[in-house]
Amino acid sequence: MLAACSKSTPTAPTPTPDPLKLTCPAPVTQTSQSGQPTPIIYAPATAEGGTRPVQITCTPESNASFAVGTTTVTCNAVDAKSVTASCSFTVTVTAPPRLAATTFLAFGDSITAGEITVNGEGRIHIQMVQEALSYPTDLRQSLTSRYSAQPIIVDNAGSLGETTDAGLLRLPVVLTSRYQALLLLEGANDLGNQSSGSVRDHALANMQAMVRLAKGRGVRVFLATLPPQNPLACCPRRGTGNILLPSYNDGLRGLAVAENITSVDVFAAFNGDLTQIGPDGLHPTAVGYQTIATEFFSKIRGTLETAPAAFFFRRR
Repeated sequence: MLAACSKSTPTAPTPTPDPLKLTCPAPVTQTSQSGQPTPIIYAPATAEGGTRPVQITCTPESNASFAVGTTTVTCNAVDAKSVTASCSFTVTVTAPPRLAATTFLAFGDSITAGEITVNGEGRIHIQMVQEALSYPTDLRQSLTSRYSAQPIIVDNAGSLGETTDAGLLRLPVVLTSRYQALLLLEGANDLGNQSSGSVRDHALANMQAMVRLAKGRGVRVFLATLPPQNPLACCPRRGTGNILLPSYNDGLRGLAVAENITSVDVFAAFNGDLTQIGPDGLHPTAVGYQTIATEFFSKIRGTLETAPAAFFFRRR
């Protein structure tokens, strides 16, 4: 008798793992509010294939401080069989924009001071200064937010009831060496209840003298037109300078061109919207003061903003 033959079961081949592949996150861009190195958290690199476990390390690591500029992050992976893979991506840290001048003097009358007219009893309106609602306050907040790496000063030198005659006498005292830029908005009290061209011309001459005083001290000047007035508002009726207002504002625009200074067209910024003028017909509402601040901000940004310092290197 022949012994029966046994059959052996063939051994299944060991599957070959897919090649190890490492994928990095997308490039990261973030602004450093102070312009100094800042911690950056980035997404982890991910591994596919290879033999588990897979260890992944990245340099610089996530949450490390990255300097302003572009840094290359390199990630390496190694699996259980010492197979390696790598990838890289960039982290770019940008500095906030900067201003060539950071100390501003807002000079003028009650419109600069931030006088607000509110409804009182009957048809009598109450006028009060609320500096927190003034355009210099709004402007300072906007500048501080955008130019976060620099200390910004916007001092409010508004004086109630001031004419350009009084302003011309006061400006040399308050425009000290502390200030690099003058924000000039004045003349409404000269125009009130007037229709004479000589009044307008006298006010413009005073404004020119103030501009030249500031320029003589090396101060940048931002010259604003007056906001619109509402001659129908009443009690008190303060919008009576509207007769001379168009020609006065035209004179201010011409003065800015002649003196090669920045014109801030506040009147145009209101776009004829008298709802931004308070019930006395002269002083802006809180929204109106924001409109003035926005127009000053736009001109300051357009003329004084400088790009962050350029970086011509890559850290690896």
